[in-house]
Amino acid sequence: MNKEFIELLKSQIPIVDVVSSRIRIRRSGHDWFGLCPFHQEKTGSFKVDPTRGFYHCFGCGAHGDVISFVQDFDKVSFSEAIECLAHQYGISLPSKEKTFIDTHKPIYEAIAEIKNWFMKQLNEPAGKMALKYLESRKISHASMEKFQLGFAPDNQELFQHLHRRGFSDDILLKTGAFNRSKYHNDMVNRYRGRLIFPILDGSGKCIGFGGRIFQEENTAKYINSPETEIFTKSDHLYGYFWARRGKTREIILAEGYLDVISMHQAGFDGTVAPLGTSISEHQINLCWKVCDNPIISLDGDSAGVKASYRWIDRILPSITAGRSFKFAKLPEGLDPDQLIANGQTDVLKNAIANAVSLSDWMWEGAFLLYPSETPEQKAAIMKMLADKIETIRDVSVRKLYAQAFREKGQNLYRKKFSTPIKQKSVSSVIPIREKLEKIFIVTIINHPYILERIMENLVKLEFDNFHMQKLKKRILDCYSHHSEDMEKCAAAVALLKNEITADIKELELHARFSGENATDEEAVEGWFELMDRYCSEPVINADLQAATSNLKSTFSKDDWQRLKALKQEVISNRTNKRRV
Repeated sequence: MNKEFIELLKSQIPIVDVVSSRIRIRRSGHDWFGLCPFHQEKTGSFKVDPTRGFYHCFGCGAHGDVISFVQDFDKVSFSEAIECLAHQYGISLPSKEKTFIDTHKPIYEAIAEIKNWFMKQLNEPAGKMALKYLESRKISHASMEKFQLGFAPDNQELFQHLHRRGFSDDILLKTGAFNRSKYHNDMVNRYRGRLIFPILDGSGKCIGFGGRIFQEENTAKYINSPETEIFTKSDHLYGYFWARRGKTREIILAEGYLDVISMHQAGFDGTVAPLGTSISEHQINLCWKVCDNPIISLDGDSAGVKASYRWIDRILPSITAGRSFKFAKLPEGLDPDQLIANGQTDVLKNAIANAVSLSDWMWEGAFLLYPSETPEQKAAIMKMLADKIETIRDVSVRKLYAQAFREKGQNLYRKKFSTPIKQKSVSSVIPIREKLEKIFIVTIINHPYILERIMENLVKLEFDNFHMQKLKKRILDCYSHHSEDMEKCAAAVALLKNEITADIKELELHARFSGENATDEEAVEGWFELMDRYCSEPVINADLQAATSNLKSTFSKDDWQRLKALKQEVISNRTNKRRV
């Protein structure tokens, strides 16, 4: 992209206008302030400087110009942000960037005209049946306008209208809305007799249609546009144009057009749907542009679970550290649209709030879909899950999935065959180190100013719990970025409190020094005492006992390596004590 054009764009577009069109900001002196759209906060730390043309958040450190704001807020690429801003403010793009747009301009113009004609027909006598159907599904007129719904009568009026507007047969065929009759070579409206759902791209331009039939029995209930020069089904999500601009800043995947519209109407403004029975890698990445853990909400019956497994097969290869999907469990036999129509929005809201992780859904779904009465059947399920895990491209995530399912399999075995005494001895020793690790992290988050005194020791600690190790790394990152300004460092560390999955209050009962009411001096003293206990031989021996039990039941290479490491730790501790 031409650098001179970028500078021209930034100089001609007021950043306050762009920001205020997306979030609420108020003037205070020369600058403007509001709640940061890039992290959760209660007091406004987001500043917009109109003179220098940049924004800055004192809470999370987000910083940039008008183009980067549109990129991050609208979840679009750099070139898409420039195109959006240029179009909004009537600024012509350089000739090189206009090539694609100019080549396809007649198709976009034709498809926009078709969309507008469909919308008009919905409120004409010909669209009466479609309108009554939408009203019976409790779709409001505001939602009909927002999603630009329409109707396609079974006649030649659309073709005649477009012909009068000067569109050639060739252009109309390229829109995908028409095909030629086999018998008379006439131009035929592909969507005749159907309720119309326009499909928009990320910038809001219509690129295709979905249609629902009403009268004919011997045809598909729903059809989508065929692939065209401007439309590839696997590259788009229905509702994405509105979802990435939604207030909730989340993505919820539903199955169909009406599910999306109903959920937006009920306040779930991040809802989208793939334009088919599965989801593509490109669509997965579109979801991750808005949030790291989109939620899949499918029908609550066995068909919905089966459908979710088709999606899982597509999703697994792409998941990485921090990026996955969750699944909302709906009541059996009900989809989101039905729940909303029945006035059960709270049920849907609860299902989304309690969405389960991808790994848990895989495990539970497998035992719902397949018989698991005999050892052979259980083994078949474990083999099927292991094969799916092998498709994960990220090595670290693949290993952790394998470990998690191996542990679930061991618990399944113990539940059926182990004696109560063995079960008690294993379960009583496993949580010790994990609990100590959580107290380490809670103490730092509640008392970030102690970091300077404990930093050397924190760096040396290696946690077994993956989530605590991840939080430790983020704490170290906060310190490395803000070591010269502990105020900023403390603010950044405090933001991690929302990510502690453990019950903080319960941990504080076990270690009062970790709580908010303790002084920093108490926190430091308790932290070092905890470190001595964490590295002590009794705790290591407890883990050694657990590792030995695991090895006896699994004979896995990972458990053998863990056992060797723990034994070495015991030897190392004894050597260090003798030296002291």
